[in-house]
Amino acid sequence: MPNKRDFPMSLIEMKIEHHIATLSLNDPTKRNCLSTELIQQLLHAFDACEHQHVRVIILRANTGNKKPGVWSAGHNVKEIPTDKQDPVTWNVPYVTLLRKVRHSLTPVIAQIDGTVWGGACDLAVSCDMIVATTNVTFAITPAKLGLPYNTVGVSHFLGCLPTHIVKEMFMTAQPLPVEKAHNFGLVNKLVEPDQLERETKHLAARVASMAPLCIRVLKAELAKLSDAMNISADDFEHIQMLRREAFRSVDFQEGINAFHEKREPNFKGY
Repeated sequence: MPNKRDFPMSLIEMKIEHHIATLSLNDPTKRNCLSTELIQQLLHAFDACEHQHVRVIILRANTGNKKPGVWSAGHNVKEIPTDKQDPVTWNVPYVTLLRKVRHSLTPVIAQIDGTVWGGACDLAVSCDMIVATTNVTFAITPAKLGLPYNTVGVSHFLGCLPTHIVKEMFMTAQPLPVEKAHNFGLVNKLVEPDQLERETKHLAARVASMAPLCIRVLKAELAKLSDAMNISADDFEHIQMLRREAFRSVDFQEGINAFHEKREPNFKGY
């Protein structure tokens, strides 16, 4: 049985009370970026929840003293390989984490206060419900790096936002205000910051009071139905070809270099 004491989790805080587990991203000095180390610890925490009779998981973040803070800055850009290969393959820790959240039979509620960036947006929308404060924005920024987003990840957003809004987010890399996210149904509850913890716990307690086996079946049903993608093998391979071309491009290297050098990229289109 996984045990927190058997696996040091300095980047994840875990608390279980009344069948509700609260998992907190705890790396505020690095803006809770989704580093390999943090992801591995979060995966372990999810595994531990499966053995502790947990009925609901709350996923939150410690954002430090600065308000509003950063819920998560997304991928650790320093870990993105520059060998012109796709960094987001089926078995990498980040993709494994998204599958874990989406296909865990335990409902996951994202409790969000602060800004959400890049891959952390994908983590948030992979949760079953989102409770967010008026401080929240969601920004998908890979286009600023020359980084083509993976097809499965794009499908996650199409499952909860209108296509034209997904296009705007991905093509402009501009933050989506939480009010718009709430209006479009991405956010379940929009609250003031001082109400966030109370409202999230209230929602979690309500779900935890339902018949656990029924909730597990419902989550499995919804996960399978929402994952059904109507795309042919030829179309999928064509998309993969375009992604490979982007990873091998001069623009991809320029985007990474510009990020590290803290300057605006100068993309050429090749």
